[in-house]
Amino acid sequence: VMLLALAGCGGKDTTPAPQPSDGDAAGEAVVYPADLLNYYVAASAGGGLDIVSRAFTNQWEDALGTTFEYIYEDTGNTYLMALNDLGGLDEDEFGVICGLPEAMLGMFAFQDSPYTVDDIAWIGNVYTDANCLMVRIDDDRFNSAQDLIDYARTASSPIAISTPQALTPANITAQIFVEASGINANVVTYSGGSGARNDLIGGNNPVTDIWPDAQVVSAFATDFEMPDLTCHCSIWTTKAMAERNPEVYQMLVDTYAQAIQSDDAATNLKNANQDRFIDYFGPDETAA
Repeated sequence: VMLLALAGCGGKDTTPAPQPSDGDAAGEAVVYPADLLNYYVAASAGGGLDIVSRAFTNQWEDALGTTFEYIYEDTGNTYLMALNDLGGLDEDEFGVICGLPEAMLGMFAFQDSPYTVDDIAWIGNVYTDANCLMVRIDDDRFNSAQDLIDYARTASSPIAISTPQALTPANITAQIFVEASGINANVVTYSGGSGARNDLIGGNNPVTDIWPDAQVVSAFATDFEMPDLTCHCSIWTTKAMAERNPEVYQMLVDTYAQAIQSDDAATNLKNANQDRFIDYFGPDETAA
């Protein structure tokens, strides 16, 4: 069984973070205009989005002078539900979404959605991961990706490629990989990456046991071209809120940059074994 999953490729940006602007003429610090910010996580509690978020949101709370209310959108169409909740806030309420923008864009493209990318106001990127092809470490038939391709092109029965959820970069990558390489394979979607990994390795083995020497695409894609498909985690809010409250939106952008690049966040991310994935972008680069 083959699995496409995520391994970090982003390096940490050491650019000094922008600082929140001062307040009135007396020099008082700007205070966020609400006691609460709704932080919508487009996934289940305890997953990757939650783990990474917990590493920097305390610093973001402090920079804003408010409290975050974590809300997990973990059933149904998580991105549509999060956007509905965000759009349904009153004018004196505020919120952001933490999720995979590629999954949201997939929803716009392939499902009936009342939203488009033009409804999004980006705040910043959190991390960037490569999509990795993994086999069991004890399967000695495959010592390179080319071994797999050669085998699967002539296999009498299809191999299975396990991926997390339909509208994820890993699943889209798997589908393109099958088409581009001409292998005989079925792509099997799971409700998350952990189930796919556990089925591959037969238990709760550490993921590091099966991907210590992942190959880059250029090492095996010699007779076909693969697009540069990666997985991002980003923060965004609604364009309507940003246009209605531009000063609040700018405050979210500035304080997020300050929080994600703080020393405390760096320590938390390192302790959570996530520091090598962090890849901060500002709103414009995230949008691009």
